[in-house]
Amino acid sequence: MKILVINPVGTSRWDGPDKEFLERYARKDTVVTVASLSKGPKSVESYQSKALVCPEILKLASKIARKHNAVIVNCFGDPCVEALREVYDIPVLGAGETSMLIAGMLGDRFSVISPTKATAIQVVSNARRMGLDSARYSVVPLKIPVLQLETDRTRTVREIAKTAKNCLSDDASVIVLGCTGMAYMIDDIRELVPAPVIEPASLTLKVAEALIDLKLTHTRRF
Repeated sequence: MKILVINPVGTSRWDGPDKEFLERYARKDTVVTVASLSKGPKSVESYQSKALVCPEILKLASKIARKHNAVIVNCFGDPCVEALREVYDIPVLGAGETSMLIAGMLGDRFSVISPTKATAIQVVSNARRMGLDSARYSVVPLKIPVLQLETDRTRTVREIAKTAKNCLSDDASVIVLGCTGMAYMIDDIRELVPAPVIEPASLTLKVAEALIDLKLTHTRRF
């Protein structure tokens, strides 16, 4: 099977590392293609940036999506996912939606740890759109912009772990990393957090594989 992972940013900086990371989790017969946009912001942290990247996502998908069995938008904000589902009849998955739905299966209450207040607001909006019960989740900002997450990885891991433990003390039973830019830190984070921790990119890849195997995809009756 072939899975296209779209990084909705105007830089290919993470394409190689993301491919290497995802191949750790992919099946042996899964071919992972990671592609970024020809132009766009370096990160997606606002409603404006989500709007700006959608035309570029559609343009990129029009060139290569039909050569694949599924498409993943590799951003917790899920930009352009609905538009892609209108166009393609293969599974189209957003990392945020997939992660929150699975988190609801793993515990009574989950907490999403989001980079900033602005990104946290978007996660809450998406959760409401999905119909999630607000009593079953919380969204907590770190105050670390996406592009600074890896500036001091030790500090970021420490802050995520600290925030996660506070969430667990506040009755959360599952932690969701609210940014695919946190992916490379997942092993260190899991060592420090005494609860299930969902890493969105790898989880969404595995869900895509399952949907392909089961020949399931979204409805196009809009």
